[in-house]
Amino acid sequence: MNYLYKKHHFDFSLFFAALLLWVSGAFLVYSATHIHTTGQLAGVFKSQLVWMFLGVVVILVVVSIPTRFYYHFSYVIYGFSLLLLLYVIFTGIVSKGAGRWIAIGGIRLQPSEFAKIGLLFALAHYLSKNPISLMRISSFIMPGILIIVPFLMVLKQPDLGTALVFCVMSLPMFYWAGMSLLEIVFAISPGFSIVLSAIPLIVAYGTTEAVGIGGAIPWGIFFIVLCLTLYFTRPPTFLIIAVIALNLLAATSTTILWNSFLKDYQKVRIISFINPQADPKGAGYQVIQSKVAIGSGHIFGKGYLQGTQTRLSYLPEQHTDFIFSVLGEQFGLIGCIAILMLFLFILIRSLTATHSIRNRFINLFVVGAVSIIGFHIFVNIAMTIGIMPVTGLPLPFLSYGGSFTITVAALLGLILNAKVGNQDF
Repeated sequence: MNYLYKKHHFDFSLFFAALLLWVSGAFLVYSATHIHTTGQLAGVFKSQLVWMFLGVVVILVVVSIPTRFYYHFSYVIYGFSLLLLLYVIFTGIVSKGAGRWIAIGGIRLQPSEFAKIGLLFALAHYLSKNPISLMRISSFIMPGILIIVPFLMVLKQPDLGTALVFCVMSLPMFYWAGMSLLEIVFAISPGFSIVLSAIPLIVAYGTTEAVGIGGAIPWGIFFIVLCLTLYFTRPPTFLIIAVIALNLLAATSTTILWNSFLKDYQKVRIISFINPQADPKGAGYQVIQSKVAIGSGHIFGKGYLQGTQTRLSYLPEQHTDFIFSVLGEQFGLIGCIAILMLFLFILIRSLTATHSIRNRFINLFVVGAVSIIGFHIFVNIAMTIGIMPVTGLPLPFLSYGGSFTITVAALLGLILNAKVGNQDF
């Protein structure tokens, strides 16, 4: 009876949409690597097929496990993910200047990917029993600790893109747990202060000239708007003082963050995002080639295996971070829209699961899982068309990668589990 119940409620449309994306990704990975008969990229396509098969297995396993298991062992899973991150810090495999991988049986895995799931469970468990609000600052202590520990451990690798995922995935979960949109704006406002106050540093990077007072105008406008919002919404006095103080602190500490914490390659990525032509053969090369590849596809594309940028390997990391550029060159605007529609279907279909679910824990981990997948989709595609800095975040279902494929499969399995699992616990 339980099997028939699960079979009846299993969301086959969501599963097959993801499977179609995986198959599309396999074709794109092949087109991006088939010219390499020797070297590291020679066996990438076959490896991706294996990871896809394992991904399907992971989905079926995750769906078959009772949801109450994830609830009761949330902190155990979180703790195990931290142990893996700790292991990476001391014995991780270094590649391209970053130590992000561990080797298990000859297979390289990236624990930071699995840490996303660990944090997802821990936050969902805590927030399911503890409402959160800026009106009670103490309610942020435990969630803050849960987020900051893996954030700092991944930042040390260094992997800023993945570390930011931990912060971004928490915001929709906070909203679902009781925070208002206005509270979320106040909470993330120091981040905007850091970004806007960094403009003079970015503009002056590599030169001996100071930008002057004009560079502070963007942050000044933002700060005035923030103060006006606080005045008209009239939150508690302690919250007004805290928001203003944190924004002033963030703005004044930007120079320290820029000079002491950001690596040179991260600074260059930010600068190349603003002006790729400033270093067309260096930092701006990836973005320029990506935009050339996508633009050259026009409406219908050049045809499968016919992309010039792809065949000549002008585009770096075209089988991972820039797989969307391969899609745009070979299948054009029509192909890009088709893939975007599949992504949109998966995100919307996943969120609709929350409408019929009364269990708070399940709702929270579904929202978190959708946030992780959605953030990766947005940042990766925005990166390839030049409206976001290059962060190294792969594209779900399409990009090559073992650890990321398994992580996305687990997240999809959790979403499917939410529809078939027992909610009474």
